[in-house]
Amino acid sequence: MMIQRATKVTTSGTASVRRVRSFLIRRTSRNNFRHNFRRYAHTFIALGSNIEPRFDALQSGCELISKLPNTTLLDTSYLYETKPMYVTDQNSFLNAVVKIDTTLKPHDLLSSLKDIEKNVGRTPSIRNGPRQLDLDILLYLSGSSSLKLNETNPDPSSPLPLEIPHPRIEEREFVLRPLADLFPSYALPLLKELNSDEAVRVIPLGGNRTLKMDRTRVMGILNVTPDSFSDGGEYDDVELAVEQAKKMVDLGADIIDVGGESTRPGAPSVPLSTEINRIESVIKSVRLALPTTPISIDTRNSETAKIAVNAGADIVNDVSGGSYDPKMMSVVGSMKVPYCIMHSRGTPETMQSLTTYDNLIEDVVEELKVKGEEAKRNGIYRWSLIYDVGIGFAKGFEQNLEVIKEGKRIGEKLGNPTLLWGASRKGFLRTILGDDVPPKDRDYGTVAAHQYAIQNAEVGQILRVHNVEGTKHASMVMDAIKRVKSSSPPPSTPPKESRGTDPSAKKPTKICDPYGQNGLPLSPQTVSPLLNTLHPSWSLSTCGLKLTRIFECEDWNAAVELSKTMGNVAFNNNHFPKITIKRVLGRSKWKDVVEVEMFTEVLGGLSYRDFEIATYIDVEVERK
Repeated sequence: MMIQRATKVTTSGTASVRRVRSFLIRRTSRNNFRHNFRRYAHTFIALGSNIEPRFDALQSGCELISKLPNTTLLDTSYLYETKPMYVTDQNSFLNAVVKIDTTLKPHDLLSSLKDIEKNVGRTPSIRNGPRQLDLDILLYLSGSSSLKLNETNPDPSSPLPLEIPHPRIEEREFVLRPLADLFPSYALPLLKELNSDEAVRVIPLGGNRTLKMDRTRVMGILNVTPDSFSDGGEYDDVELAVEQAKKMVDLGADIIDVGGESTRPGAPSVPLSTEINRIESVIKSVRLALPTTPISIDTRNSETAKIAVNAGADIVNDVSGGSYDPKMMSVVGSMKVPYCIMHSRGTPETMQSLTTYDNLIEDVVEELKVKGEEAKRNGIYRWSLIYDVGIGFAKGFEQNLEVIKEGKRIGEKLGNPTLLWGASRKGFLRTILGDDVPPKDRDYGTVAAHQYAIQNAEVGQILRVHNVEGTKHASMVMDAIKRVKSSSPPPSTPPKESRGTDPSAKKPTKICDPYGQNGLPLSPQTVSPLLNTLHPSWSLSTCGLKLTRIFECEDWNAAVELSKTMGNVAFNNNHFPKITIKRVLGRSKWKDVVEVEMFTEVLGGLSYRDFEIATYIDVEVERK
């Protein structure tokens, strides 16, 4: 039998977690569950612009959408540059998608979006022609007893034509690509059918400038400090610093990273005025010498960041991830510049005593996620966020190697953002290469570490290095290899986890336990009770569900591995997310405990203002 053990809801605070958890468990048995909440609709809105300043138009559009009555901006996609469709003789577009909660009815929302377009500067033009800002409602996922999501002009009295879902979603990569960042279970299958890969993710640099992430980008280190571990004192003169910046760009640097405070292990803090004096004139001079090259400021201090951006810097690279200066994120958010959040703990003086983790990768990812959410609350949208796993910061030798080895997994768990990797000449390389190898002779080791980290990345990454040329050449080769599409046929022998699986088989297969007995079969009889815990009237039939992929395991170890991705349950119309058995939590002689993750963000349209909707249900499977 199936027993509901716990229901958790991710909220904005600990007190809310306890309150909501208790409320849900108490109320799920009553028919009036959904009527205890004000009705909000999850809505996905597409944004596009191809009249400069394109990014400013999108940013303004987001801010105005967030100010609509009874509306909350939940998240944004990454930013993409796309070629024009339909009318091709015009500039490229910047495209994004935002996800909101709103009580506005579809036509009222559409009317408000048209007003926002006008306020940002859109003027009448030819159909599908150039526009300062274009806003389209893609999906409007509201709750109703019938769970219908498709509404074609539901308000005949409105002069504005409206069809939801948007009728041309399936043919537009410039819509599907950003939508997949927010609603992958809906958009990814459509992208696969479209078979187009022309949209390019970009990082906005303000005004008319973007950094395309269609390849690996090299960030050249320019330390204007007397005590950095590798090049301290070499470029603390403005003229020498400018010449070094120009040399790095000539060798292939895409970004110049200027730092005025050493953050090597054990380094003491320097006075704020000292750091500012070191970097301000250098950034101004580098900007004059290299007017189009992106410049980042490597600092923990918000005042330094503000002065650096005013001097010409484009990106704030914060090794503390906002922990050192509580004003940092709000200052960066107000300046509308990209922000790099690095994972670290403590300060350079204390960080190497803070290397204890329950699970290194999970802990690093979770701590970065927390910082990322904090950044979003301060107005730094997803498209302006870069993450750094913090090699050499609050990590021991093997921990540094592990984060490099798990680069792809870290990226996937963070939602495939742009990652910055900073292994250049660091101490863990000395442990491998030998104490007699000085920092400047560790460049080959640096290249190896970086290329391993990015080899399976789905988007362009940033490599922060001292030696630009070697990293540039290695990255060009790696990018060329990754771009090649294999013409080899798939292996004739399927992977072990899929052997014996026939997607067209009618009967559900089973997970087998280590004792050779049958576990619980995944079937309508076992999945329906999960839905029923959320609302008494919900079941496979009422929600239009069908089982799609169920794997078979022959031994316990295989079951543990497969349970991370098995048991997918998809909705017929693809408008709903999936229910996925995540992992086997444990086993005993009499019972197996399986964790089931149920995403209900659009299921039935239930939406709440004060917390993200992600219900986790632990189900105890009792063996007969």
